[in-house]
Order: sequence, then C-alpha cells, then structure tokens
Amino acid sequence: MLKKRILPAIAALFILLVAVLLIRTFTPAGSQMAGEAFDFRPDTARVSRLMSESVRFKTISFGRDKPTSATELRAYHAYLEKQFPLAHKALKREVIADYSLLYTWTGSAPASATNKPVIFLGHLDVVPVVPGTESKWKQPPFEGVVADGFIWGRGTLDNKVNIIGLLEAAENMLQQGLQPTRTIYFAFGHDEEQGGIDGAKVMADVLLKRGVQAEFLVDEGGLVTQGVVPGIDAPMALIAPAEKGIVTLELKVVGEGGHSSMPPEQTSIGILAAAIAALEANQFPRDFSHTQSFLEAVADDMPFANRLVMKNLWLFKPVVMGAFEGDKQAQAAMRTTTAATMIAGGIKANVLPIDAAAKVNFRILPGETPDTVRERVMRVINDARVEVSFDGSGQKGMSPSPVSPTQGFGWEQLTAAIRDTAAPQRMIVTPRLLVAATDTRHYRKITPNHYRFTYMQLAPSDLASIHGTNERISVATLNDTVRFYFRMMSRL
Repeated sequence: MLKKRILPAIAALFILLVAVLLIRTFTPAGSQMAGEAFDFRPDTARVSRLMSESVRFKTISFGRDKPTSATELRAYHAYLEKQFPLAHKALKREVIADYSLLYTWTGSAPASATNKPVIFLGHLDVVPVVPGTESKWKQPPFEGVVADGFIWGRGTLDNKVNIIGLLEAAENMLQQGLQPTRTIYFAFGHDEEQGGIDGAKVMADVLLKRGVQAEFLVDEGGLVTQGVVPGIDAPMALIAPAEKGIVTLELKVVGEGGHSSMPPEQTSIGILAAAIAALEANQFPRDFSHTQSFLEAVADDMPFANRLVMKNLWLFKPVVMGAFEGDKQAQAAMRTTTAATMIAGGIKANVLPIDAAAKVNFRILPGETPDTVRERVMRVINDARVEVSFDGSGQKGMSPSPVSPTQGFGWEQLTAAIRDTAAPQRMIVTPRLLVAATDTRHYRKITPNHYRFTYMQLAPSDLASIHGTNERISVATLNDTVRFYFRMMSRL
C-alpha cells in the first residue's frame, strides 16, 4: 500500500521538476534587443591616420624605476592639440602631474543632483615590446603601418584607441554644433601601466578637491567579441562593472649557509619551494557569483541543452563549476589567483644558500583584501621560517573594486549606446568581471558607478596581442569606437 502511494508522489514531483525547468528555460531573462541606427560616420582616412601617427610616439612605460619619456609625452600632447583644434578650443585642457591630460567640456545645463558630470578615461602610455620578440611582429611596433585593413602597432588597442576615439568624437560633435547637456571630463593618465599612482590618482584627487561628484565613469577593460561561449554566434559586448584587486607578497627564508657537502634536511631554497608548493596546492576557494551573472545574461541565446542548464543554475551549478575545472580564464573569474612570478637564492652550486626569496602575485576577487590574502597565505604555509611581507615596491596592493550596479542611468546609457552603434545588427550585452586592473581604482570617491568598456570588436585570438606581439586594430573597429563615443556623448 505504501509503495503504491510513494510512486505516484515521486512521479508527480518529477513532472513538477521538469515543468519548473522548462518554464525557466523558455522565460526570457531580459531585453537583448537590437538598437536604433544613427546617422554618423567618421572620416575613415583621417581616423586611420590619427591612430597611425599616434603609434609613432613612444610613450612607453618601462616601470616606476624608468619613467616614460617626458619628451615623447609632451610631443604627443602637442600633436593632439594640433590635430583636434575645435576640441582644444571648446574644452578646457589642463596638464596634471606634468604629463597627464584633464579635459573639461562644460555642459549646457548647470551641474545638479540630477545632472551630474560623466567621466571618460584613457591612458597615454603603452607597454614595451618584450626584448627579443621584435622580429616576430608582422609590422614594426612603432611605425603605425596601415595594411590589410588594420593599423599595426603598440598602443592601438591599449589604449590610444580611447584617446583618439574620444577626441575625434568630440571634434565631430563640435563640427555639428553639438554640446552635451552634462559636463564631460576626459582624464588621460600617463602611467596607467605602472599603476596610475602619478597620473590618474593625482587627477582624481584634483577633481575631488574641486567637489566633483560624477554620475558614472567609463574606462577601458571590456570589449566586443564573438565565439567566447559555445553555441552563441552573435557578437557580445562584455562590460566590467567590477575588477579584481592586486597584491604581491614576498616570501623570504634565511638559512645558515655553509658547504653543500654537509646540508641540512632542508635548505632555505627547499623551505621556500615547499611554501610555494603549498600555495599552489591550496588555491583560494571559488566564488561562482560573477560567472553566474554572465552566464544568466547570455543564456537565452544558447542552444536548448545549454540554455536548460544555464537558466537553472540553482540545480546545475555544481555541474557547471565542475565543467570549468582546468579552464584558466574561467578560474580567474571565480577565485583569487595565485601566481609565483619571481624567485632568487644561492650564489654557487657547492655553497648552501643563506637567503632565498620569491614574489607571489595575487589577483584578488571581490570579498577579499590584500590583508586577508596575506593572512591566508601565512595559514597555508604554516611555517615560521618563512617571512611573508608585502612587496616593497611602494604599493601595499589594491583591494578589488566594489561591484557597480547593472541598472540605472549609467548602465542604461552605456548599453543603449552599444546597441545603437551595432544596429541593425543585434548585440548581446552582459556584465563580466575584469581580472586585470585599470585606472578606475583611483576614482572610487568620485563616483560608485564604474563601467569598463571600449567599443572595439576583437576575435578571441586577437586578445593575446594586448601587451603581446602584433598588436593591431582594424580600421572598421576604430571607426566604430569613434561612432560609439559620438553616440554616447551626444545624448548626455
């Protein structure tokens, strides 16, 4: 009798479960619709020339111990002033901290609680070309060659695209007699690749002292790409409403030294190696929340089987997390990462090392801080012989950013501009945690609404050229960057 009662109950529960799964699968999550096309096309030849010539200024950030060339930075300042005469007449330009540029485009309406300014960031400096890799470039990295539909060179993607895109959009708006309602700031730092301490941070402090409170801020970090999610062919705009923090810890062991013929059970190098091995074997716990937001935002465009899973992560989350094991990109978005990057110790093969030291770099997931990272590292190593300290580079590290809202005025303005720039093509817009670091970190007191996105469409295979070999931007993409900034600023 009991069996006869249980089986129908199980069957009913199974039918209910299937019904819930299917209802959730076929209920649209949001509004991933096409935008409205607008009538503006930049001068392709001019935009290509501007980027080509910009690449030739070797505004290279080698490191804090070797500052970017003052001559190159000032020459680039003069170049921008010459190439964008209307913008430099209508916008107030200030040189901050000797080399950074702060532009103020005063809006037609006075600032108020409902009409706060908007800030766009960019940076003038670029990373160096790795010595010995010059011959691997298809085109010289600092000549700005235009070939095969691309402008080639260091900085085309990171980040002179923002400089040229914003100023050319402003120049075109002024040609058409357009003025934004809100005040707009362009803040172009000169040392983003060194952490922005001398550039972006100083500009942010200047704005804060002036009482500037912005509605939102847009910087580099997100982009448009395709093929990153199996089964989705439509282009995807990845906007980063948050970025990971960063800290480097130094591990140091001091041994006794002596002759290698009479070694202790562990030398200082052995102790240090065991500490590093312990950290690599005991990774930080995973947090699926940021990846879940991304997957849920794009789930409606997935094939049925994947859509069923992603729309019902309340049930299938363990399966999905298991599927991401071994995927470096996915893991970076789900945990604080651990990377041993430098090691030193010993002076001769038959001499016991006295000192051994290593540097371990951590990219910190929201929820952690540099201090909590250090505390966990000490617990995992659990060896008093290993001294764990913050890297002595002058920076204790940077906590991860707060997570900006994916709704409200700033988000809506950004996503509408993205969709309109893509129109009539439909664009999927989704949040995605940025695992790298940007200058936005220095503007947290200016606005809580930070969105990291540049409208440039790159194939997944092109992403490695950012800080890598054969960095380039297509002429079509650069045009779209200008169109995007024009569309966005003309509606503010």
